[in-house]
Amino acid sequence: MDLTIAFPRSPRITVNGVAMVARTADKARADASGTLGAYTYACRMSRALFAFLGTDASQFKSATLTSPDDAGVGRHVAECLASLKRTPHDIAAFNDHLLGIPDPENLAGFLEERAEVAPDRPDIATHADLIDFEEGRDVPIRHS
Repeated sequence: MDLTIAFPRSPRITVNGVAMVARTADKARADASGTLGAYTYACRMSRALFAFLGTDASQFKSATLTSPDDAGVGRHVAECLASLKRTPHDIAAFNDHLLGIPDPENLAGFLEERAEVAPDRPDIATHADLIDFEEGRDVPIRHS
């Protein structure tokens, strides 16, 4: 994956039901091939994913690179979920937290980034929406 000419997948795309896995796999592949561009492989959202899975950036990248598609990543994610006895409820709660409104400690940074990226879209309230907007994916306008 060459992230100097394409975008990684949306944080909302799941592998084994877990958000951010597909995007992080895209970034891992790009990092390994030297085509990460302006992206950061182990960004804040990816680090939250690693913590939830009980893995780290190196292990996740290794699992990603052992398969040309998401099958190997899916096996790694399944092993991590099983070893930590993560339930469907745990996964849903993680996804809701990761894709939801920023925590108070991250809110100021989010608002600053939104002002730069989407100054005319005050309805964008999550990092996932902001990422999707910035990368040209459809983000419906939400009316308060």
